[in-house]
Amino acid sequence: MGKKRILIQAAILLAVAWAVVIGVRAVAGSQRITAEKISQTIAEADFGDWSTGVPAGASLEDREDQLLEIVDMINRLDFAERERTRDNRTGEEFFRKLAPAEKDRFVKLTVAKTMETMLRALDGMPPEERKKIVEDGLRDIESGRTAEEMSRTRELSDELLNQITSEGMKAYFEETSAETKLDLAPLMEAMDGVVKGLRAHDFGPPQ
Repeated sequence: MGKKRILIQAAILLAVAWAVVIGVRAVAGSQRITAEKISQTIAEADFGDWSTGVPAGASLEDREDQLLEIVDMINRLDFAERERTRDNRTGEEFFRKLAPAEKDRFVKLTVAKTMETMLRALDGMPPEERKKIVEDGLRDIESGRTAEEMSRTRELSDELLNQITSEGMKAYFEETSAETKLDLAPLMEAMDGVVKGLRAHDFGPPQ
């Protein structure tokens, strides 16, 4: 497999495994938001399960306001909180309760921002910090954590996965410098192995 294909597949995994649905995490906000605060807000909103359709007589306006509040908090989540959300399933449970149209809106409002700010943060790090990110990522892959997260993500519909990966690829190639891509290369190649191991869809373009 060529280097270009590896980069594309890894960019997709960055979009899927490090983005919104798995742990609702983002980077660099103007106001500090904690993982606990997001979980508390989701719990207080007490979203009903609309995954199979919107109930008759339901208040669409109130639910929309709550959804937008959660989206805003996710987009402002501080980078330091990123890892703290990975084992928190509150975000996943919340997402599963959304109606199909709500899931689509949620992804559109969060994935691009998440990827853009995360990749810009990586670009702004000294090489030593990026190296630590890569080492942490490789440990997660070796422990099986990344594969587990990918497996959970595959519960999403193909349409949403395609949307998430498309946004992730766009942000990766537009927002990341050549130096950062080089520093991330070992992690990219390891993630490519995760894709193969899970027998995931063929995300890369034909060679």
